[in-house]
Amino acid sequence: MKPIKLLKRFAATVIAAAGLLMSCGCTNGITQGGQIVDAETNNNNGTATATRAYKPIKKPGGGKFKLAYVDIDPYNETFRMLYYVIESLRDDGWISYDELPFDPETDSDSLALMDWLADNAESDYMAFDKTAHYYTTVSTQEEIYASLKQHIEVDKDIDAILTMGTSPSLMVEEFGFDIPLLMYAVSDPIGSGLIKSAEDSGNENYWAHVDSSAYSRQMQYYFDTFGFSNIGSVYGDEIVCALPDYRSVAEQNDFRITEYKLVREDFADENEYYTQLESIYRKMVSEDKVDAYILNTDVIPSVEKAAEMMKIFYDAGIPVVAQVGSAYVKGDAALLIVDPRDAVGTGPFVSNIIGSVFNGSKPGDLEQEYASSPFLTLNLDVADVIGFKPSFEMLIACEKIISNN
Repeated sequence: MKPIKLLKRFAATVIAAAGLLMSCGCTNGITQGGQIVDAETNNNNGTATATRAYKPIKKPGGGKFKLAYVDIDPYNETFRMLYYVIESLRDDGWISYDELPFDPETDSDSLALMDWLADNAESDYMAFDKTAHYYTTVSTQEEIYASLKQHIEVDKDIDAILTMGTSPSLMVEEFGFDIPLLMYAVSDPIGSGLIKSAEDSGNENYWAHVDSSAYSRQMQYYFDTFGFSNIGSVYGDEIVCALPDYRSVAEQNDFRITEYKLVREDFADENEYYTQLESIYRKMVSEDKVDAYILNTDVIPSVEKAAEMMKIFYDAGIPVVAQVGSAYVKGDAALLIVDPRDAVGTGPFVSNIIGSVFNGSKPGDLEQEYASSPFLTLNLDVADVIGFKPSFEMLIACEKIISNN
């Protein structure tokens, strides 16, 4: 598929912000860009002084700062998020390299990226260790715990852990290590119990990226665009799949969500899982009469498989939108995504947090909430198949348009 870059990010923000941010009334007090610093007020003259540093420093006592990494499995969405954190660490001067030999639009193996950094990144400040990079689908919980325990309590060579996703974050939090735990790519860190609130993580060692209204804004935009009365959703975990936020928007706008819970991990046979999923999809079309479908997180990890199965909806002229993963739009598996995770914009925010922790800040003292700029990706070929005619305003608001033509 050929991506068409329509305009700079600021233009998309200007056009789309009214629908995605302003109309929701949810931007007050939320960071929306730039380098984040805390401020201390001088009571004598009322001036504010920046107190949080994030620029490179050498590790006290010698050596280099090391960041452990825990993810679920190869997945383009989390790979993109990590990629732009790494690029920002380079921009800030923590590490250097000529160019990453990876494509954030197509690659998915985050451990390959981290391992490449261990071999190739140059720095006086920061290093990477292949033995401290983990996939939870490759290593068992016991193996990851034992390895991290060795690094943290015996070798004392890990300074912070970056977890990607809800389940790795819950797992590492349960380990209880006395070390900064930075949690990223978590759908709802508050609802999942990882942190206390957007303002207070509840533990000085814990930090999680929060965008409290991201999925509400997303579903509101989908409803405003398509005006559906009954949108289908298959989910494994309702918190990960943002069902509480979606239900709230449905109640406010008087539309229905037809929900089916199907946990992929409960099936020993993958073919059995997809047979059951196909049956649900056909029931949604023939009996439930859905007029839209949202492809939720982790329901179909393979873009190719998702594109194959979404034909059930496309053959009925039903639009499919995505919760996360612009790769689904690029691969013909979804018509549209309003991406709640602007990896390019959020990457610098997260890298600044990492830098601040290495500079001595407590994770629990750092700002957690950051609202991404509107980031739309639209597939015109899918639009043609289902007979959807995007408005001029939508086309202008898109960061990327996918088309063979």
